[in-house]
Amino acid sequence: MLGGAVSLSVSAATAVAVLALFPSGVPVGDTAAPVVTATPGTVQEEIVTVARAELGTEEVGNGCQEYSDRCVPWCALFAMSTWERAGVDVEHDEFAFTGDVYTTGRAEGTSYGSEQLERVGPGDVLLFGTGPESPASSRHIGVVERVQGDTVTLIEGNTGDDPDRVMRKEHRISEDIFYGGVRPW
Repeated sequence: MLGGAVSLSVSAATAVAVLALFPSGVPVGDTAAPVVTATPGTVQEEIVTVARAELGTEEVGNGCQEYSDRCVPWCALFAMSTWERAGVDVEHDEFAFTGDVYTTGRAEGTSYGSEQLERVGPGDVLLFGTGPESPASSRHIGVVERVQGDTVTLIEGNTGDDPDRVMRKEHRISEDIFYGGVRPW
């Protein structure tokens, strides 16, 4: 029936068969994909908890916010502050530029490039753009809250409109959007 609703019931045996066919995840667009969240009691869970507590926090002027004494673009300052408050050894105020998060992660052995985005997990950060070279190529960053199939839910600072704030957003996991990610070091 074209244009009508279809009801589908899936047995446990069918679910096992689907997992056998797609061990690395359910095909694109399938809302039945398992949700990957942070493991309880880990630093990743604490990062996500800290980030969630900041949802709705707004800047108080053009780039002025609580994550730094400087009035600057603050998405990386927000992301690294969640790591710092969760116990990761990082001085968040040193990370006003998103590309520095990636290059520091590379030095720490925790960065992964766009060809390895399947590694993304809760507590990581994902970097928007084409590379860490400049603000033009490394445009934004978000904290991974959860992953479901080819969709990632990020908690992002310095986003929204007038005023910018901390918001939850969903994105397709794609090298057209993200040039890489970084796990907490």
